[in-house]
Amino acid sequence: MLRGAGVALAVVLFAGMGDAAPARDAASARDDASARDDASARDDAPSSSASIDAPTSTNAPASEAVAEVPAPSLPASERADVDVAAEPPPVDVAEEVPTTAEPAEPRPWGEALSTVSVTNQNTEAHADLRLYSDHGSLELTALKELMRVAASVADAPDQENGEVAEPLDARLVQLVFRASYHFGGAPIVVVSARRRGAHGKHGSGEALDFKLEGVTASALARYVRTYPRAGIGIYTHPKTQYVHVDVRERSYHWVDGSPPGVTWRERLLADPTQEARDASYVGTMDLPETASER
Repeated sequence: MLRGAGVALAVVLFAGMGDAAPARDAASARDDASARDDASARDDAPSSSASIDAPTSTNAPASEAVAEVPAPSLPASERADVDVAAEPPPVDVAEEVPTTAEPAEPRPWGEALSTVSVTNQNTEAHADLRLYSDHGSLELTALKELMRVAASVADAPDQENGEVAEPLDARLVQLVFRASYHFGGAPIVVVSARRRGAHGKHGSGEALDFKLEGVTASALARYVRTYPRAGIGIYTHPKTQYVHVDVRERSYHWVDGSPPGVTWRERLLADPTQEARDASYVGTMDLPETASER
């Protein structure tokens, strides 16, 4: 009995050992696999001192290389700020260059003036004159030549002191030339200037009767009536058609329709702006109008 029981126990123990061996083998296999996975994970983990983009081992296969990590995405508003800061708008260099050229100086007003033809209708004396220099000063040589052309006697010799035979007031001559330049440098025709032995303004050389070629007497009269401190006479007969200008402190205007050689009574013309015009007088009003435009 005992011997039979021992045999049976031995058979059971042997059988149990046979079942345990596979179990141990399976557990060992699981432990080995886990160890290999842990080792592989450690090998694949990035080094703390290495770049996140680079693999830890240069010998790792291409299939096991760590993928490049994309840059973090920003909201649209933040991306706009970054773009503006990183890429400033283009600058137009030409707009930033300061202008260094200096403005051109205005030309002296006298440069624009042309010469004016002056003829005495009685003596036929003639000269082409430029009364002002380029800088606007009165040319004394031209002034004296005008007086010689306007004289009642042709080729009258100058006085011993160098003065012309029949001198005229300089402002009077300026007013006559102002009218010529107003009408584009129209030629001046002298009817009468200083008269020897005469009284009044013609006797003192402060009056001159004249016409402008190509300008009607009425148009000339309208213009010279704007002069301050001047006497203006308008001669309207078909055989006269000229304007008298003289220099005086208080303006006085009249019209005379008498024929040549006959003296009729002149008629005073209304002049409502006379007082204000005379009070406003300054010397530059005698100059050509181009002088005040510069």
